[in-house]
Amino acid sequence: MGHKYAFFMVLPLVAVSVIVGGHFWGGLGLLGLTLGRILALRNWKVALMAVIAVGGFSGYLLGREQQINRRQLPIDANQSVNVALRIQPDAVVLRGAAYYLVAQNVQTGEWMSVRGYAKSAVELHALQRLQQPQIWQVAGQQQGILPATNVNQFDAAAYWRHRGIVKSLKITTVNQRSPATSHWYQWFNDWWHVRRAQLIQYCDQLPGALRIYALGLFPGSRAAETANELQGMQQLGLLHLFAISGLHVALLLTALEWVCVHLKIPREHWEWLTLLSLPGYFILAGSNSGVLRACLMRGSQLASKKLGSQVDTLTAWSWALFVGLLINPGLVFELGSQLSYGLSLGLIFLTQETHWWRQIGLTLLGLPSLLNGVYQWHGLTLLANWLIVPLFPVVILPITIVGTLSFLWLPGLSHACAFLLEQLDHGLRLVGSWPGNILFGKPWWGFCWLWWGSAWWLFSKPVAQRRRWLLGLLASYGLAFGVIHLPLHGEVTYFDVGQGDSILIREPFNRRVTLIDTGGHLSFAQPKWVPKTVPTYAATQTNINYLKSRGISHIDDLYLSHHDADHIGDLPAILQAFRVERILVPAGMETETGWQHLLRGVRQSPPVVPITVGLQPRLQVRHPFTAAPAENGQSTVLQGSFGGLNFLFMGDLDQAGERAMLSADVHLRTDVLKLGHHGSKTATAPDFVAQIQPRLAIISAGRQSRYGHPHEETLTTLRQAQVPAISTQTSGMIRYVYAGDHGYWQTKLKGVVKQ
Repeated sequence: MGHKYAFFMVLPLVAVSVIVGGHFWGGLGLLGLTLGRILALRNWKVALMAVIAVGGFSGYLLGREQQINRRQLPIDANQSVNVALRIQPDAVVLRGAAYYLVAQNVQTGEWMSVRGYAKSAVELHALQRLQQPQIWQVAGQQQGILPATNVNQFDAAAYWRHRGIVKSLKITTVNQRSPATSHWYQWFNDWWHVRRAQLIQYCDQLPGALRIYALGLFPGSRAAETANELQGMQQLGLLHLFAISGLHVALLLTALEWVCVHLKIPREHWEWLTLLSLPGYFILAGSNSGVLRACLMRGSQLASKKLGSQVDTLTAWSWALFVGLLINPGLVFELGSQLSYGLSLGLIFLTQETHWWRQIGLTLLGLPSLLNGVYQWHGLTLLANWLIVPLFPVVILPITIVGTLSFLWLPGLSHACAFLLEQLDHGLRLVGSWPGNILFGKPWWGFCWLWWGSAWWLFSKPVAQRRRWLLGLLASYGLAFGVIHLPLHGEVTYFDVGQGDSILIREPFNRRVTLIDTGGHLSFAQPKWVPKTVPTYAATQTNINYLKSRGISHIDDLYLSHHDADHIGDLPAILQAFRVERILVPAGMETETGWQHLLRGVRQSPPVVPITVGLQPRLQVRHPFTAAPAENGQSTVLQGSFGGLNFLFMGDLDQAGERAMLSADVHLRTDVLKLGHHGSKTATAPDFVAQIQPRLAIISAGRQSRYGHPHEETLTTLRQAQVPAISTQTSGMIRYVYAGDHGYWQTKLKGVVKQ
């Protein structure tokens, strides 16, 4: 591949990876455009090389996919296995007593996603101080990796598949841990992983915000508190520039060169030192896509220089992308890679632009990826980039380096650096809270491709003509915003929140948004030796993520069916993420103190409205009849009609409550019944089903439920009544999408349901 045409040669390979990754038409269109551009060069040698490259890369990807498919396991196939795992010391991530890592099966050489739980304080301490590669002899349950079970949820299965990992292992017993032997071909890799483990452990001792910055910038490790600590930076669209884009890598390498020059080390020596240490630094810095790109670009330029050739920045970028695609063919689908490669390409092409046009260009190039990945953008992002990014190499990075290096000898200086970083974070959070944050929603992927291409087209025009094109581009964003925020259809959606409930009712044009329960996890008492962890909420990955992807920033009515944690445990996350007009609870729950802590420490305190039968806030209340403690038998039951179907939402109501409902209304009927108590045998009595005559039953229950939900007795009742059932256990998110009096059923894992 010649230097002059490297950029044109790598773009068709991107198109091939898009096709193989599942976006057939988008990838095919990109392939046609890139090959057409190559043909326009009228260089048949380059065209022939491009065709050969496309054919070779396609064969490589298809062979890789076939190999992965042979190793694939069904997600519901639990296999009891005894395996030996080779563990790198920096691979273990601890959250409380739980640990997560990627390890290699010694017998097969296959890499696996592994999780387990420390059973004693001694075991936990050993994991915290791990500093050498080990062999673990373990027993556990092996299965396929669960894909995203809710629409627009992070897809762990796809993420790991891009890296050649398709199996997960839940460790039940660790029979033995012993030091691993480093063979000659493993020594280099092991040595750098040991150094990274030591660096992580050192940075983990640093005070306050300095710990967050040092972990992220040096070993590329994400602390549990990162999301909260860097909230302002994330809101202002700055986080990707400092962490996942690889900007810090280039700055650190530049700083290293500066030190070598001032120490009067001959250029020949430090260039060789830099070149030979880049593979190790790639491991030390966390091995993410941004680090890979930065190391490959710098390495290719240094290597070509040593070989007596000159590689320009664009060619170095092209080679970095080519190698990145070989290692991770799915990198074009990942937000970090899109920003890292996309923004660095923008910096290359926009070098001659004025400062403001360069900032506008980088914003336009990054915006489609940000909207597709995080669904929002702050109006102050341009200003924040203009003010903060220049401070990074001269203020933020030096403070982090000084604070990290001085911790052991001058702890006061280290704490002062932490204080300065905390003040920066506080200021960014304050600015990020100002008006201007736009919850855009997730645009159709075709819009994203159009915007990205239009941004490049814009900068191909003379400056005098750009304003007109810029206005047209902004108008297309406005059109997409309107399509997302004023949808013609409505939906009734049962989220897959595991062992819990959360249901969305969204009317056409988003006229009214109703949420019934938030989901949550039941908590169990932990031993005293288990460290406390930062509270996390599964809702951020399930219902909150989905609502934001639909451009929803407010909830009109939030119903809490009763006080169990699997129904209301994620309430703080909902209140933090959305403007909630009011919370409606079964009468009696409003006076209970056991759940009131969920309302504290959030940005709003909406009114809590008790409801009973006879009140009709929006949905018809079928239960409870009187005020009482909000246990299962006091669950709120709601009924409403949408898209030509009648829905009955049962909460965790038991059979006694069902009988009370039938006594109150002998003509009670429904089309769609959400089973009470996750399909437990304590609910869904045969006479109740026979009376209400549902056409479809919905079951919301967790996989491998410790309670055995849904119970076989309940499933038998449905079969005898000839009522088909759809469960979140096997189908993931369940949606009824409607317009007028017609609609269709769709599930995340099984697609459209035939009616």
